[in-house]
Amino acid sequence: MKFRIIAFLGKIAFCLWTILLACSFSNSSWAQDSVSIALDSLTTKDTSLNADTLSNQSMEQKLGIKISKDGIDKIVTTSSRDSMKIDLTQNKFYLYGNAQANYGDISIQAGKMNFDQKSQVLNAQALKDSTEKVISKQNFTQGSEQFSFEELSYNFKSKRAVVRNARSQYGEGFVQSQQVKRNEDESIYGWKNVYTTCDLDTPHFGIRANKIKVIPGKMIASGPANLEFEQIPTPLFLPFGLFPINEKQSSGFILPTYTMEAQRGLGLQRGGYYFAINEHFGSTLLLDIFSKGSYAIAANTKYAMRYKYTGDFQLGYNFTKTGESYDPNAAQYSDFNIRWSHQQDPRARPGTNFNASVNIVTSNYNKLNGMDMSQMLNNSFSSSIAYTKTWVGKPYTLSAALRHNQNTQSRLVQLTLPEVNFSVSQFSPFQFRKNVVTPRWYEKITTSYSVNFTNAMNFYDSAFNIRNISTKDFNNGIVHNLNFGAGYTVLRYFNLSFSVPYTEYWNTKQFYTYYDTVSNGIDSFHNEGFFTARQFSVNASLSTRLYGVKMFKKGKIAGIRHVITPNIGVSYVPGFGKAPFNYFALVKRSQLSPYDFVSLYNAPFSPFGGPSNAKPVGSLNFDINNNLAIKVRGKDSADAVNVSIIDRFNIASAYNFFADSNNLDNIRMALGSRVKDLIIINAGATFDPYYWENRVRTKHYLIDKENRLVDFQNGTVSLGFSYRGEKKDQKEFDEEMDKNEQLNRLMTNGGYNDYFDFNVPYDVHLSYSMNANRTFRSDGKSSFILVNHSVVFGGQFSLTENWRCSFESGYNITQNEMSTTSFNISRDLHCWQMSLNLVPFGPYRSFSFVINAKSSVLQDLKLIRRKSYLDN
Repeated sequence: MKFRIIAFLGKIAFCLWTILLACSFSNSSWAQDSVSIALDSLTTKDTSLNADTLSNQSMEQKLGIKISKDGIDKIVTTSSRDSMKIDLTQNKFYLYGNAQANYGDISIQAGKMNFDQKSQVLNAQALKDSTEKVISKQNFTQGSEQFSFEELSYNFKSKRAVVRNARSQYGEGFVQSQQVKRNEDESIYGWKNVYTTCDLDTPHFGIRANKIKVIPGKMIASGPANLEFEQIPTPLFLPFGLFPINEKQSSGFILPTYTMEAQRGLGLQRGGYYFAINEHFGSTLLLDIFSKGSYAIAANTKYAMRYKYTGDFQLGYNFTKTGESYDPNAAQYSDFNIRWSHQQDPRARPGTNFNASVNIVTSNYNKLNGMDMSQMLNNSFSSSIAYTKTWVGKPYTLSAALRHNQNTQSRLVQLTLPEVNFSVSQFSPFQFRKNVVTPRWYEKITTSYSVNFTNAMNFYDSAFNIRNISTKDFNNGIVHNLNFGAGYTVLRYFNLSFSVPYTEYWNTKQFYTYYDTVSNGIDSFHNEGFFTARQFSVNASLSTRLYGVKMFKKGKIAGIRHVITPNIGVSYVPGFGKAPFNYFALVKRSQLSPYDFVSLYNAPFSPFGGPSNAKPVGSLNFDINNNLAIKVRGKDSADAVNVSIIDRFNIASAYNFFADSNNLDNIRMALGSRVKDLIIINAGATFDPYYWENRVRTKHYLIDKENRLVDFQNGTVSLGFSYRGEKKDQKEFDEEMDKNEQLNRLMTNGGYNDYFDFNVPYDVHLSYSMNANRTFRSDGKSSFILVNHSVVFGGQFSLTENWRCSFESGYNITQNEMSTTSFNISRDLHCWQMSLNLVPFGPYRSFSFVINAKSSVLQDLKLIRRKSYLDN
């Protein structure tokens, strides 16, 4: 009896010791909130000296308890919300209600758990209600790997697990499996699986395979697979599947899309291979091939170095063959394009900046390879490779650039190789006193200086041959600009300013013009060497402001404000045609016409031109600018709003005292206004005060001949209307842009124009333009005003949350014809997207239909159908 009592008391002490040990791992209450227990603390010591024993001995010293030989090598902490049950006879324990077990970097959460100390197997299951509905969450997490399940068995000794009804996420993809076997190396074998990029519990689509293997951080490999939509199998079967799941980009094939055209035949487009060179460089090689002999090759390399630079280099070649050899309309085209974009991070080298934007395209490349109207209709291209250096705390700036301008319609190409500029920003050379409240008059004098070197060449691409280029084909020169100026306040309300700009030209070619008596016309040639020219002028202006305000005590309008800004100025430019300058040649244009001055420097041979005034000019300039605004009352004085009615209404002209005749310049008027950022109005007109006879401007004023002040010469009117609906979740988008560097870079590099913004409910714009010019009739005695009208309109709007439509078009009212019209319809299909681009009429009549999976992993899972405008 005594022995039984002692044994009973020993069991009670052992239970109390276990409870106290469990409580030592958790500060929570044991029945109501949660409990935590170290599973390996329920064992006894083993005397064998293997690796596990040494590990156990170190844990014994750390915990101060005895550990069994079959104990686990790491502490397992557990918790449960409902209750915990310990079976000491079977060495098992049970957790109920939001049970959780943590083992190293492994975390398991389930509705209930049980652990068998003997087999070292942890079973985790879901809690279900009376209708067999799962009412708990089950998750397995190890490092970046995470999946949900319905039932799990994990062996702490072998590090293996068997999972039923598992759902795992790998990058952009999800894998749903009826049963999964997880090995010690974290590789996974799945049975009856579905791979998808749809994040719904019941995905819209998936690739079903009976057997798969997951290699963490690398790929998912499957056996024979079948594509299904809405759980309905399709006839599309795959012999095997490889899905990359590593976060880093990897090399792989890019599947082509097929097309059929009458001119080029059956073709495969945009097929190729992606080379993942390293984490900073990636290159894509694409190939188009058609059955009638046309082909295209394109290479694109993207690179990025965080906090240093990003860039994109593209090179493309296209050979197009239309028609058969016996067809008289058959043609062949060879075109290429070079594009390079490079942006330096401002944080890389403060004070220096290097950027490049190169876009060199032959005339037909975009027309034959463009996928949208903006590409096919674009005929102007420019390039710039620029380096800029600024000195902190100094007024110096150095810049060097290579430039290129090209028009594929006129085929004119302008190259600048290079252009170097050094400038000194405005400073006060006579301000010797520092921090002076009231500077003296000479201390207000400022100056600035710049020197620019340019080496340029113009040519037509149809006649271009790189082998024939020589240094003599380039036109080069240096120009210096020096400017002195000062500004003062006089009589309290007037602003008086002076400026003396000085320009000096250094050219390597001089244009010489003379009258040829044999041909009875002008002939010319150019001299090579070193030639200088200079010009300067003296300018002064006086301006002030006049305010007129009218307030109202009643009504919606609280007041009207009219601001008048008159400005009067005088300028003098000496004549550079005669001595001592002689920068112009005096030639006779015909036997009947008088002599005329022809510039020796302002010619196509000089990149800067030269002095522009052969005769002296002393002019009186005057202009008056007007601004009109009203104040609209609100609910209280704080809600009053200022509304601008006329932003600017300007009237300007000039009078030249040195002119032989026609001293008064044309009168110019300009109007600009904006209505609540919705309507933009701009208008301008030119009026001539002189009388015209037989298409010649006479020296007589119009008021003397026809009793009218001025005659209308030309004018423009443009009205622009745009309205953009308020963005939904704009704050969320801005926050994502701030923290997501990749998204920020994508959107700032043209992303706003390349993608539909489903966050904007609608966006419409309409513009009207009118040009009017006075034109003489064939008899030269009468004139009429020729007017051209045109309208451009477009916009985008959401039919529903997922339907997005856009359109662009225009109409020439004078010529009674439509401009190129395009429609685009997009549908967000959750994990898929669909778009239709349609040009219904005109020379570029075509369409393009694309439906594809959103995920980049399944970028080759798409259907494309196109009809090229070449088949029209």
